[in-house]
Formats: sequence, structure tokens, C-alpha cells
Amino acid sequence: MIRSCPRCSSPVEPKTLDRVSGEDKPLALRIEGMPVAKCAKGHAMPVHRDFMLWLIQELKARSAALPAGSEKGLLMKKYRCACGAELGAESGRRAFPFELAFEGAPAFRAEIEMPVFKCPACGKEQLRSDKDAPRHVAGAIVAINDAVGFPHSG
Repeated sequence: MIRSCPRCSSPVEPKTLDRVSGEDKPLALRIEGMPVAKCAKGHAMPVHRDFMLWLIQELKARSAALPAGSEKGLLMKKYRCACGAELGAESGRRAFPFELAFEGAPAFRAEIEMPVFKCPACGKEQLRSDKDAPRHVAGAIVAINDAVGFPHSG
């Protein structure tokens, strides 16, 4: 766990963020109760140096398991349901909630919101492709880092 603030070297205490959002269109990510480390001056940073990488990997894995169609074709992409029918137009947006817990930190909640498409044959509502959400997770996490004011590394 982080023990001192990288900005001012003050000691930090474990805290949680109420609610923070980030977006990498078409994915919107909301996180509630995320554990952070804060110093007395209000600087916030991830609770552990590996936390953000863990969060990206965890959300990519969970979003890849959401109900989704599959991409077919190299240049002219078609999106198909598992039943074989081609997916129609977007039918709205849907939020997919997840409970997460990083080792040694309190549990928190994340929610991915994406456009969904209703299969005209079987009626299943799903993401257009199993690749859509995972490809936008890291960008949404960067937006959250910026919104919270986490220090950038490198």
C-alpha cells in the first residue's frame, strides 16, 4: 500500500471515492467507493502502485464476458448473434454492474454502460461485439484518473 504522497511526501490515509465517471465512447464507466490513498492536503492516488493496472485487467476480463455478438469480415464488418442472425440497429444503452475488491482494500462497485443491440431472431439483447467493451476500458480508466487528479507516471 502507498504510505506517502508522491506530490508532497505527507503521510496518506486510506479513503474511498464517492462516485467517479470516465468515458471512452461508446463505453461509459462509473466507479463508486473506489479505494484511494489521500494526504492531508487532499492529494489522491491509487491505493497501491499496481491498483490501476489490476483494475484495467479486471474490467477487461469482465467486460469480455458480457453477452455479445461476434464480428465477421475484414473490411465490411457484420455483427452476428450466437443464434446466427445478423444484429439489427442499436436498441438503447444498458449498464452492467460489477462488485470488485483489490487485495487489502475495501470492496467497491464498477458499472460499464454500453450500447446494446437486440437480435431480430431470438430477441437477445447484447453488445454488438465481444471486442467492443474491452477495447475501450483503458481509455475510460485514463479519463477517471484525470477526473480524480491521480498523478501520472513516467
